[in-house]
Amino acid sequence: MNARLTRLIAVTMTLTVLEVGLAGLVIRKPWMFSLIAWQMAFTYLIYWWRTRERLLGYLLLVPLTANVVQLVVDWYHVVQAETLVYNYALFRIWETPDYILAGWLFAFVQLGYLTLWLKQRIGMWPSVLLLSVGGSVVHTWYEEMAYWANAWRYVNASLLGHVSHWVIITFLFMLATLCYIVALLEKRPARDWALGGVVVGVGILGYSVLAVALFRYL
Repeated sequence: MNARLTRLIAVTMTLTVLEVGLAGLVIRKPWMFSLIAWQMAFTYLIYWWRTRERLLGYLLLVPLTANVVQLVVDWYHVVQAETLVYNYALFRIWETPDYILAGWLFAFVQLGYLTLWLKQRIGMWPSVLLLSVGGSVVHTWYEEMAYWANAWRYVNASLLGHVSHWVIITFLFMLATLCYIVALLEKRPARDWALGGVVVGVGILGYSVLAVALFRYL
């Protein structure tokens, strides 16, 4: 794999953790989540534009197509299930705030690249398992930081701290799906990566609807 891209992913992942911690524990302002998300998204987009790195371009296709379905996911949870409240947005598309769209982009790129990097070293299934569990833990912490920054919050559901049980379960299965699909797509053409993003997006919708039905108050 490309050493420069590996360094970029490592640095941006580290920055993401540090900046999210700063947003939730120190600054506690919701605009930080827009700043973090768009900073990371534009970093990857500009890097791809300048280098035309094939793998990064393919990784970007996954969240770009998944975001189309994400609009339905947020609409369902905000309007129908009433389990999610977004307190802030620079702008919204339907019910989805800007930082969620950009956040999917950088998070999927980071996790997708890490999946392929680990796959070469420990194999596909250990990589999928490690990133599904580890990614869910990190994501739960991100969600807690978002609450303290007043970016979004969960309502009408049982919580771990300030994070709903249903979203933790949803992300465990979503990350497993994402990592598995990316691992399979490594040598596939661009159209398959775009389709893979749609599959991941539909998975998020299906997992979250089912998780709300089963675990909203558990």
